[in-house]
Amino acid sequence: MKFNLPQKIEYVIDTLISNGHSAYIVGGCVRDLLCGKEPHDYDITTSATPNETQSLFEKTIATGIKHGTITVIIDGEQIEVTTFRTESTYNDNRHPESVNFVRNVSDDLSRRDFTVNAMCYNNREGLIDLFGGQEDIKNKTLKAVGDAKTRFCEDALRILRLFRFAATIEFTIEKDTFDAAIECAPLLKNISAERIFTELKKAACGNNVSVISPLLDTNALLDFSLENTDLTVLQKLQNKENLRVFALLYLTSTNLQNTLNALKCSNAFKDYCTKLFHLIKNEIKTDKISIKKALCTTDYEIVCDYFEYLKSVLNLDITSHISLLKEIINSNEPYKISHLDITGNDIISLGFNGKQVGEKLQFLLDKTIENPKLNNHKKLLDLICN
Repeated sequence: MKFNLPQKIEYVIDTLISNGHSAYIVGGCVRDLLCGKEPHDYDITTSATPNETQSLFEKTIATGIKHGTITVIIDGEQIEVTTFRTESTYNDNRHPESVNFVRNVSDDLSRRDFTVNAMCYNNREGLIDLFGGQEDIKNKTLKAVGDAKTRFCEDALRILRLFRFAATIEFTIEKDTFDAAIECAPLLKNISAERIFTELKKAACGNNVSVISPLLDTNALLDFSLENTDLTVLQKLQNKENLRVFALLYLTSTNLQNTLNALKCSNAFKDYCTKLFHLIKNEIKTDKISIKKALCTTDYEIVCDYFEYLKSVLNLDITSHISLLKEIINSNEPYKISHLDITGNDIISLGFNGKQVGEKLQFLLDKTIENPKLNNHKKLLDLICN
């Protein structure tokens, strides 16, 4: 078998090899190529030490030199090149005490998480598959490299990665690997909230997100107020990241705000979730005024996501809602202060100041939401003056 690798990736590999080193693409990009998918990015592994790698390329960044990673920049594109390595004892179920650079690729592959991620390739030697990863891809199976419990005790984040892969690439988890992941699930307490949220976010966007249910059953994520529930409905949702992640957290959380805080979500995502939660709890009536008020307090994308949630998760008919929303947008009916045919300066010129200006603008918006024909500069001035 031979893969057509991007020219810049070939260049980096060829440069390393022509200078006496071994070099391959490795990990997820190899898995994707074997699955017939175009990789999002390519990682390169090499026998060259970080210093040796730096010496061969004009422009590099020492992004993770302690762990052997150098970023090579070719025509503005960043390509990560990491030295073959082994890892010492993990004392916190996440980080090795030390990293040792080695010259043998088999040592490097043997430390990796799952067989489908433990393959490497270059166009000179072809595929190097020491643990049956190609066969596991053929059988759509996720299996740990070596002893599964050892892999998960080394780095508990691998437990979440396992279920995330099962959700996104839709492979079945091999029994011994599954049993070990469930047994080791309590170790997730040692993983940072940010890393847990990243994996949950990726899993939520998978076509088989309900596969994470057994992990939730272990109560390993109770510190984030997450419990198991029926997640099959999520697979009906459009693959919009914010909506998918919100739905996962909303359906499994015993207290959404606590969950968002515990997972250390960004303020922007918290704001999105809070507004969408408010719409779900208070419901938008099927009339233009209600929809425009919802648009005013949130925004167009959130209202659309709300309707999608009603349709896909709650199985409600949203035909009328969508029809009215389209009429509002297509007719340019005002629903925000910025849509008014009048400005704060116009109101100030009438002698109002301070918070009075905001109050008058809100008054005018309320009027135009009820009657869009009032959104005319003269009519709006008349409403204030009379």
